[in-house]
Amino acid sequence: MHRSERRGLLHCEIAIPGWAQPLHCINVHLGLLGHWRRKQIALLKTRIERLVPPEAPLVVAGDFNDWRRRASHALEQSLNVSEVFETTAGRPARSYPALLPMLHLDRIYVRGFAIRIAHAHHGRAWSRVSDHIALSALLTRKA
Repeated sequence: MHRSERRGLLHCEIAIPGWAQPLHCINVHLGLLGHWRRKQIALLKTRIERLVPPEAPLVVAGDFNDWRRRASHALEQSLNVSEVFETTAGRPARSYPALLPMLHLDRIYVRGFAIRIAHAHHGRAWSRVSDHIALSALLTRKA
C-alpha cells in the first residue's frame, strides 16, 4: 500500500492424505491505516475467490490490525468463513499488547472446519515471543 509500510501475505496449499482437496492456508499482516486495510481485505477476497475453490478447506490467520472489528463482516459474508474466537466466545481474542492484551488485532478465520478449541496464549513467557499474544485453534474437518 505504501513504501514506508511493507505488508503482505503467504498462501500455501497442503495436500492432506485422504482429503479430496488441498487445505489452503493464508497468513496476513495488514496495514495500520483503515483505508489500506479495506483495500488489502478487498485484494485478499479477490485472491481467495480466484485461487481457492468455494468448497475447499481454508484457514486465514494473522495480524489484521483490526481493532474496530470490521474485517469479519467483510470476510464472513463473501467467503463463508467464521472467526474461531467469535464462534466460540462471541468476540475476537484480545491479542495486543502481549503483556496486557486490550485490542482485538489478530484473527483466525476458517471454512470447512468445526472448531473444537480456540485459545489465546497469555503469560509472561508468551509475551517474550512477540508483542502480540499467540492464538491457536484445534479444528476438525467437516465431512
